[in-house]
Amino acid sequence: MTTTPQAFQTDSLAENDDHRVFFSRYGNPKGPAIVVLHGGPGSRSKPKQASGYNLDKYQVITFDQRGCGQSQPTAQLAANTTQDLIADMERLRAHLQLETWFVAGGSWGSTLALAYAEAHPNRVRGLLLSAVFLARPEDIAWSFTGNDGVVKLFPDSFERRTTFLNTHATNPAEAARTLLQALETADLDTAKQIVAGIGSWENNLMTAQEDIHFVSPDEVEESDINDAKIWLHYESNHFFLKPNQLVTDLNKIKHIPTVIVHGRYDVLCPVDNAWTLQKQLEHVDTIILPSSNHKFTAEGEIARKLAFGWFLDRETRSS
Repeated sequence: MTTTPQAFQTDSLAENDDHRVFFSRYGNPKGPAIVVLHGGPGSRSKPKQASGYNLDKYQVITFDQRGCGQSQPTAQLAANTTQDLIADMERLRAHLQLETWFVAGGSWGSTLALAYAEAHPNRVRGLLLSAVFLARPEDIAWSFTGNDGVVKLFPDSFERRTTFLNTHATNPAEAARTLLQALETADLDTAKQIVAGIGSWENNLMTAQEDIHFVSPDEVEESDINDAKIWLHYESNHFFLKPNQLVTDLNKIKHIPTVIVHGRYDVLCPVDNAWTLQKQLEHVDTIILPSSNHKFTAEGEIARKLAFGWFLDRETRSS
């Protein structure tokens, strides 16, 4: 049984480019630092993201990426790129007077973790990654922009998505840009309808072990609309990465100790994302969970916690 951890500090970085980035710190203030990156883009940090670590030993830092959660202004798209998030991480590290830290992230969080490490490899003691997303053109096409790939597993959901996109005179390849433009001028009812349509596709890709659920506009909250704007902003700009950038630049981080936990049946981000890292990094341990999807099973969550704990203990003992 785990309890929700309490932060010993919550604060915001000084305003930069009109953004104030909210962060929290948990655990041992004097312990080795781990920064945990939330998914999305467009999600937010949560206390439970710190609960997977030994808080008696480690200091865990979370932050809400620009436009997300308690960072202000909400859903701000200007000056909101992957490169801006990397710069925020460096500002946060310097603000906390940390020479180096471990960097952890799942899904989009793994993408940002890799991008940060490749930009600042000398600041990263180790990488703790799960549900890896490399944001290669083929990864984006597999789940979002193509008419092949994961649609073969979800033809019923894809048919519903096609009808939704036709209503907005768009197609999978152009949907992110078209729907973002529509959201920026939509009234509340229309915005809820758009976000419900987005969720009716993407939410179902989290696991293939639950029944399909089509989101009703009545289920959509204002925070969901804000999150969708950030997501569409990043997707429509190819996550502000050059094609294959993360893989091309892996040579910059080959020496960084890395642990990866990935679900065998992750249909949103197939396991070849993780295996690409396994084949090209020099100090990497990869655990493939036999029954987990993008959304880990309960056993998968426990396995990740154990794997990350083992990795951290090994790396802090050896330093």
